[in-house]
Amino acid sequence: MEKITYIVIGGAVGVVLTVGLYAFTPMGAAVMPAMEAGSLDGTMAMSEMSPMHQHPLRPVSAEAPVPSVTHLMFPDAMVGYNVQILPRNFDFTPAAINRAAQDNQGHAHIYVNGVKIARVYSEWSHLPSHFLKPGENTVTVTLNANDHSEWAANGAVISSTVVVTRAE
Repeated sequence: MEKITYIVIGGAVGVVLTVGLYAFTPMGAAVMPAMEAGSLDGTMAMSEMSPMHQHPLRPVSAEAPVPSVTHLMFPDAMVGYNVQILPRNFDFTPAAINRAAQDNQGHAHIYVNGVKIARVYSEWSHLPSHFLKPGENTVTVTLNANDHSEWAANGAVISSTVVVTRAE
């Protein structure tokens, strides 16, 4: 029971810190910084993505605010992790999947160690532990348009990457 208490408290602290970062991020910022590891500006070069699942880049239109994303990972009491995706200037639009791209709308993709694991249509998703190898893993979330292209700012995919360590 004590472990669960620490996990809940740690998760709450993470949410408070993330919300605090959002509050102090300038509206014109291209992307949120990665929370733990990965690129320093929260973007991901195309060479870092798995070649099997690359999607074309879709630059954010000059008339729209630039979206950003960060994500938190909470150990699930049963197995794996619960992933909380925190987009800014972006709306999840699951009913519009496979339709024409609309500014700042779409869904997210989750990658583990460069391999696409899932499409996500809301702010929460479950990541089963069997997708993680023992040791360090990078978990990346990208923002994608309705047509599956990847939203980009300054030529880089709008994404968030964290490192998760799975026990051996």
